[in-house]
Amino acid sequence: MAPALAGVAAEPALRLAALWELADRWYPDDRPAVGSPRDAALLLDDLRTAPTERIAVLLLDSRHRPIGSEVVALGTINASRLQPRDVLAPALTRGASAIVVGHNHPSGDPSPSAADRRVTTALREAAIIVGVPLLDHLILTRHGQYSFRDAEGWDLEDPAE
Repeated sequence: MAPALAGVAAEPALRLAALWELADRWYPDDRPAVGSPRDAALLLDDLRTAPTERIAVLLLDSRHRPIGSEVVALGTINASRLQPRDVLAPALTRGASAIVVGHNHPSGDPSPSAADRRVTTALREAAIIVGVPLLDHLILTRHGQYSFRDAEGWDLEDPAE
């Protein structure tokens, strides 16, 4: 006999599990996975035309399908303040398994600043600690973008090192 799960007796828990399995088979989730910086940039595209700096987090499930996005910081024409908790709080609240962070540079230059690099490093380390990996940090402009994942070879290194 299966043990009770989350306060549900064994028999009803097995029935619920079977129901979920049938629902997944009859109504498959056809949301596309975010598999590249381009995919994430398309979902965060509204940042490109914002007149002031904005930082958004793209929340992903365990298969890297979007479950939501949220603007987590607003700034001035060339700066914004961000703490890892600003990004990780919505991720934890919504049960995200991974995240992508994006922000815009209204100046039009997608090159990361020293502050962008410091925040990305801190955010990446904090995300590892709480178990919600940061898959990428994108800087978006009207006509370009910068992906930390692509430019800095995140796929080739172990983020825990």
